[in-house]
Amino acid sequence: MKNQSLKRLKKKEKLFFLRKDSLQRIFMVLLLCFGAIQAGYSQNTRHITGVVSDEFGEPVIGASVSVTGTSVGTATSVDGKFTLDVPANATELRIFYIGYETQKISISGRNEVRVTLKENQQSLDEVVVIGYGTQKKATLTGAVSAVDNQELSITKSTNVQNMMTGKLPGVRVIQKTSEPGQFTNQFDIRGLGSPLLVVDGVPRGDLARMDPNDIESISVLKDASAAIYGVRAANGVVLVTTKKGERGKAKIEYSGYYGIQTPAEMLQPINAYDRAILYNETTMRNTTSPTKTYDDAYFAQLKNGELPDTDWYGETLRQTAPQQQHNIAVSGGTEKSDYYINIGYTDQESFLKTNSANYNRYNLRSNLNAQITKNLKAGVRLNLIMDETNRQNIATTEIFKALWRSRPNDPVYANSTEPYYYHPDDIQNVVAMTHPELNGEVSNKRNMFQSNMDLNYTVPFVEGLTANFMYSYDKAYNDNSNFKREYNEYRYAAATETYQPYLINSKTNLNRQFSSSYTSLWQAKLAYDHLFANTHHVNALLLYEESYNQGYDFNASRYFDIPIPYLFAGNTTDQVGNGSGLSEGASKGLVGRLNYDFKSKYMAEFAFRYDGSSRFPKGKQWGFFPSAFLGYRISEESFIKDNIDFLQNLKLRGSWGQLGDDSASSFQFVEGYDYPQSNHDRNTLPRGYVFGNTFTNALGFRSAPNPNITWFTATMLNVGVDADLWNGLLGFSVDLFKRDRDGLLDKPSVIVPGTFGSDISQANLNADRTKGFEIELRHRNRIADFNYNVSGHVSLTRSMLTEKVQPSRSNSRDYWRNNQVDRYTDIWFGKSANGQYQSYDQIAHSIYANAGTLPGDPIYEDWNGDGVIDGEDDHPIATTTNPNENTNDQRNYPLMNFGLTLSGQYKWIDFSLLFQGAAMSYVSYGEQLLEPLAWNGNALGMLYNRWHPVDANKDPYDPSNEWISGFYPYGKTRAEERSEFNIQDGAFMRLKSVEVGFTVPRNVFFDTSGIKNLRLYINTYNLLTLTKVRGVDPEKPSESGGYIYPLNRTINFGGSITF
Repeated sequence: MKNQSLKRLKKKEKLFFLRKDSLQRIFMVLLLCFGAIQAGYSQNTRHITGVVSDEFGEPVIGASVSVTGTSVGTATSVDGKFTLDVPANATELRIFYIGYETQKISISGRNEVRVTLKENQQSLDEVVVIGYGTQKKATLTGAVSAVDNQELSITKSTNVQNMMTGKLPGVRVIQKTSEPGQFTNQFDIRGLGSPLLVVDGVPRGDLARMDPNDIESISVLKDASAAIYGVRAANGVVLVTTKKGERGKAKIEYSGYYGIQTPAEMLQPINAYDRAILYNETTMRNTTSPTKTYDDAYFAQLKNGELPDTDWYGETLRQTAPQQQHNIAVSGGTEKSDYYINIGYTDQESFLKTNSANYNRYNLRSNLNAQITKNLKAGVRLNLIMDETNRQNIATTEIFKALWRSRPNDPVYANSTEPYYYHPDDIQNVVAMTHPELNGEVSNKRNMFQSNMDLNYTVPFVEGLTANFMYSYDKAYNDNSNFKREYNEYRYAAATETYQPYLINSKTNLNRQFSSSYTSLWQAKLAYDHLFANTHHVNALLLYEESYNQGYDFNASRYFDIPIPYLFAGNTTDQVGNGSGLSEGASKGLVGRLNYDFKSKYMAEFAFRYDGSSRFPKGKQWGFFPSAFLGYRISEESFIKDNIDFLQNLKLRGSWGQLGDDSASSFQFVEGYDYPQSNHDRNTLPRGYVFGNTFTNALGFRSAPNPNITWFTATMLNVGVDADLWNGLLGFSVDLFKRDRDGLLDKPSVIVPGTFGSDISQANLNADRTKGFEIELRHRNRIADFNYNVSGHVSLTRSMLTEKVQPSRSNSRDYWRNNQVDRYTDIWFGKSANGQYQSYDQIAHSIYANAGTLPGDPIYEDWNGDGVIDGEDDHPIATTTNPNENTNDQRNYPLMNFGLTLSGQYKWIDFSLLFQGAAMSYVSYGEQLLEPLAWNGNALGMLYNRWHPVDANKDPYDPSNEWISGFYPYGKTRAEERSEFNIQDGAFMRLKSVEVGFTVPRNVFFDTSGIKNLRLYINTYNLLTLTKVRGVDPEKPSESGGYIYPLNRTINFGGSITF
């Protein structure tokens, strides 16, 4: 009863957070405000019939036919015909079909029409979102890739970053885990680092938590086109544009799916019988006294079920877990206004049987635009994100570590009696670890409110001139709770028939953390766009921007005698309350851009940003970041257009620009002291002294300041070519890029002597270079009623240090091995493999073997030929992002990435397949992914593939033994982690997503029920992976020992209906 009461009490907690049911009230208010718009649709109608065909006279089936500016519409039948009742005053029809140019046909005075659709040969008139504006794809001179909502939503995930995987050249997304609520992806552009995210013109974070249904398009600025964002854009920019309402009658759309997750890979430990065999092999591998720990009688008892043989995997995990996402959107518009309102709900459960790890999120967005006067428009965009991540008190990584280690000969419950969880040796009971009612729980809540308002004025006396003002205000709250409960595990004493308790997790403790931050930004912009004499197109921009951000955090903890998870119920003794203080920053920027093109043939652009940042000392706060672009569409030349009719577009382009980055500075120019002094011991007690009965915090010394510190700069260079041939049958883009950064921060410890007497601040000392290429191929075609598209891309990026303060090298070998300058930073040194010993005779004749060597043991290559295997034989054998770290800190980020998309539509059926993969990626795992019976625990099934004697009872060093070969050596012997024996090629090809959909043809029921569109689909995620990596998913990080919650393989059932 007490626990139930506490749960009810906790559910009622509303500290700093909106109640979830309030979303229903907000949504109903919004519906009341906008639901009546567009009323008064004329009841007087007339009858229109028609036929829609293609250029070859074939009927177009399923083409959309609608009255322009309304929601009145239908679709063509199997013979291309349609019948439609239109308002009496209707004057125009709009005909749309994927792969064809949209046509508008006058129906004034007509009751019958015939329409011939022309194939949409190219997308050069498509508008692409760029920094502070838009630009036609035909005249685009920067390296910009884009994806729209339709392409994005083919992949179903709770994380928008995962939905971008494999769809954009140069964008690298590595999903480390599918644990609910853990947004830990590696997400970058061209390997440059974390990019700047801009949503509706405002720099913001949390792309991962956005509702994908709100997104209209995503553009990625990969070269100097990002320079217009100045000091924050050195790693590229991701521009997100959200949806707005369309002119026409109000429509309500529901979209959603329900998915079933299964583990993409799940490593199962071996049973008690196999563990005993492996354990015997470890004790038999002894040159002086080989011993079998488990005798035949023990194996017989296991076979007869007389001894425990616990399936810890089955006791802890389940094979499936649900996830779901639902959205309801209301949108519409008139000549004077438009609106888009969406509410979304996302929920994901975990593979833990207790579902102690789970995630849910609510998204609410409202985008409104209105024509206030003839020349003045106003817009308001509001967005609310509320999410909550829950898990058991013990980290999920620790659960998988314990799961792999748990011995199968230990029972779940002492004396097989619930709820007395058995207490194993040297480890916690992993089943008990997954129960939050036993060990406590972690709850992380996050609320984000984002808003921006803009006014756009068309200057009446200067054609093409507009003035814009925008203001945004964002607020974020984090409310985190970590409640650790002490609980008991047990051993059963048969003699006394009692359960002996063992205290775990002592002492009960609650830690509460709260943080709040806000960001405000305003912009004033003048923009000019005009075409002179149908020849000279000029586009200009001048913008001023200021932003300010502030944040603070606070945390408090108490110990408990009575486990009530609220601070007020805790003990005042040893209580802790502190915070990291106030964070604050400001920036200002002046932006300019001038763009010119001559007949869409010759293009030139110059842009600049003059940026100021509060992170640096006076005199170092401002920086000027210019960029320049040139483009030449050779296909627009008359000698090409008149003679090569299969070439629709051929464009050469180049860009150069300088960008800045102030993210790594942290006010290192500031002198003085730190107050209070940082925590320094395991009890998190502050430093200080007790004067009388009063404790006084101590001052802490800061590092020696650097008054000359400033941002580092990045110079971007990109050259590219775009081509479209044979009316879309072939298209390609090729980009070569290079980024040089200088002024990278590093401590001058090599320069400053050790007798300096103080820690030192960083200085702008180092430089690096990143370079690579991107290739994209495109193909689209139509065969009768079948439209299809194929697109693929591949990219490669590598980095090297060009300047670095280094110690002097003692000799040429030292220089070759340890020099870091003018060498790729991804080189992984290790030993080459030269096979495994096959026989005792081979061992006897080897100069590298020793008395303990057995068949199956590794043979390293004597790389320097000195007859000795040691560190001198290490040489480049692979690539990795941070080769100097130990295996548990390695990051297997691929240097080469590729994607392939196949999509098509036949009548009412559509499909899409996305393949994603990587190469030049190498992985090496340690601890329990390499060594069996680690810490006297268990072993994973993949480690059972090992060399072992035919007769397990014989001394393994007896030359008369016959051996069964395997992958791993006998016993616990293992080759070095940094060797070709354990460094694996992590290349893979993954069928990332598959979707098959069916759009129900319009019928009489639709017309009477008000249904405008109904589509059903089945979708899969991470369906198939091809790789040579043994046992684990190739994207599985080796970080944290590899004890990472696995990726998910998902099948989703969903649909959308529009009224």
